[in-house]
Amino acid sequence: MFKQFSLTCLFFSGCYYLTSFPAIAQVNSISFTSIVVSPPIALTPNTALPPTIIGKANVRSDDKNGFTVSAESTNGGSLKRISGEAIAYILTYNGIEQGQLTAKKVLEDVSSLIADCSAQNGCDREIKIAISQTAIAAKPAGSYTDQITFTLIAK
Repeated sequence: MFKQFSLTCLFFSGCYYLTSFPAIAQVNSISFTSIVVSPPIALTPNTALPPTIIGKANVRSDDKNGFTVSAESTNGGSLKRISGEAIAYILTYNGIEQGQLTAKKVLEDVSSLIADCSAQNGCDREIKIAISQTAIAAKPAGSYTDQITFTLIAK
């Protein structure tokens, strides 16, 4: 039996946080750019979704003391269908598996300036999700979505 799940418009986030303005304004921003998945990713019961890139977070911070990046899922780390069914997923940030975002989680904690991130183009952090075979089993076909909010805080 084949069921298709739509991951279209999977994540939408673009939070910008600035620290208070010192004499020389610092640059501190984070933005998320999703990968357009067309056609939607088809999930098949009894088949896991391996880590799949869904977008990138671009981090810009010129704070000499570093920064912290955290993320929070609207649905507690699950893709949800409008009728309430949920599919848990695992998030990978910058090549490091973070687990399920059941609560706000620190993804990156840097204690000094990163030259690449302080440059005009910032540094990109790849965002992937993976779904286990058991999370997909017995779920009805349809569109499942979640929203992740990424937050950058300068130290």
